[in-house]
Amino acid sequence: MSKPNAVPNPYEGLSAEQALETMRQLSKDETRNHVLMGLLYNYLVDSKLLEGSDYKSPLDFICDNIQEISRTALLDYGLVARSFKQEVCTQYGLSRLRLLFSYKDAAKIEVNLEEPGGTFILVPDKQGEVQPKLFADCSVADMRQALQHLREATPATPFPPEDRALVDAYRAAVTQRFPRGSPVRVQLRKYKGESMMEFRLIPVAQANLLLEAMMDMVGKVPPVPAPQVLPKAVQRS
Repeated sequence: MSKPNAVPNPYEGLSAEQALETMRQLSKDETRNHVLMGLLYNYLVDSKLLEGSDYKSPLDFICDNIQEISRTALLDYGLVARSFKQEVCTQYGLSRLRLLFSYKDAAKIEVNLEEPGGTFILVPDKQGEVQPKLFADCSVADMRQALQHLREATPATPFPPEDRALVDAYRAAVTQRFPRGSPVRVQLRKYKGESMMEFRLIPVAQANLLLEAMMDMVGKVPPVPAPQVLPKAVQRS
């Protein structure tokens, strides 16, 4: 996905109390204020307003005080609002743009963040035949069908048991460091045929907890075996 220009944030400079009250007002008409809620959440994430407070993360700060807001939804709002300008979000809608992120990752394609409408999406018809369709012309249903078809068509490559065990150990070490309900994820994925470990949704203010978890794993992870070097054949004189 091509790098965007910095998305302007109208909420810079608010205090934590002002941000919370603004979020409370925006949530009263949540269906119209997805992007603004995402921008406000991102402002709290990027700022250091909550350092030294009783809250472990901006997500806890907002959702503990405004229980009507879904944690998952707020993370989605922030993801889209961080990457796309408000006019782009208004034009295409948060749901379609969130599905575009998922499709981009699954299809391993690049997306123009300034104008995502020109991205071709392979949408299956009723017979299962795929046809290229511009994202600008895709509905939410089209995007879901395209994503489902793509996932079903991609054969799953099994992970070696030792890779799964290693990632499980890291996952346990990381998640126990973060507060209950934290969005932190440790996932095992394939990239170009190789097992990859992915750390996701680490709150900026809590990055030190990830470092602590990594340090705790030192000495507990079995060393990677050195590649075997076959002896050269002995030449006869």
